[in-house]
Amino acid sequence: MGRTIVVGDVHGCALEFDDLLRHVGFAAGVDRIVLVGDLVARGPDSAGVVELARACGALAVRGNHDEKVLSWWRHARDHGKRSADRKVKLSERHRAVAEALTERQFGFLAGLPLMIALPEHELLVVHAGVDPAKSPASCDEDTLLTVRSIDDAGRASRKLTGTPWAQRWLGPQQIVFGHDARRNLQLEDFATGIDTGCCYGRQLTALVLAEGQPVPRDRAARARLLTNVPARQAWCPTGSGDGPE
Repeated sequence: MGRTIVVGDVHGCALEFDDLLRHVGFAAGVDRIVLVGDLVARGPDSAGVVELARACGALAVRGNHDEKVLSWWRHARDHGKRSADRKVKLSERHRAVAEALTERQFGFLAGLPLMIALPEHELLVVHAGVDPAKSPASCDEDTLLTVRSIDDAGRASRKLTGTPWAQRWLGPQQIVFGHDARRNLQLEDFATGIDTGCCYGRQLTALVLAEGQPVPRDRAARARLLTNVPARQAWCPTGSGDGPE
């Protein structure tokens, strides 16, 4: 096996995803791509992102935006689209994704796990993060998909107010995560946040690890393993980060 390339939230930015693969010199069948979730929504081509992920044999964890459209698809599959429209409220952007994805692409998203362990890199990949008071395996789905902070009462919260959970995580596993674009790149002792807001017009970032290379605890050494490509444009406005999605 070659390198492991862990990629931040792509959010429907298929052109930038392709730019990043070219930038790092991705070698199909040799290198491994691991996506931190939120493959879809906000950017212009969610179906293209899923197809590119499938084509390059990428591994990925499920993000909260992936789960949003999956919740609609599961209900539509079992009860019909009209019922799904009533049961699952989709934003305009999420509805566009639901209409664009094929059954095969939905199936790909449905098969994504909440966590991927990469023991050869002493690394765990999740979408949003963990509750530092618990083991990752003990965290519920909502935490893994949406956590951003630890509030004053010590509870895991999706809000930006409070202490970033990554500052409280004491390992021993290194965790690489996405989801929190408003805080941009996060480098903590045992956690690295790589959602750098591509869909907002910033960058798409990747952590590039050599075969068997542990994630360095030293922040400067870890920063040298990061690379990025610029967004082609701002595809959507930046929200408050405190909403349900």
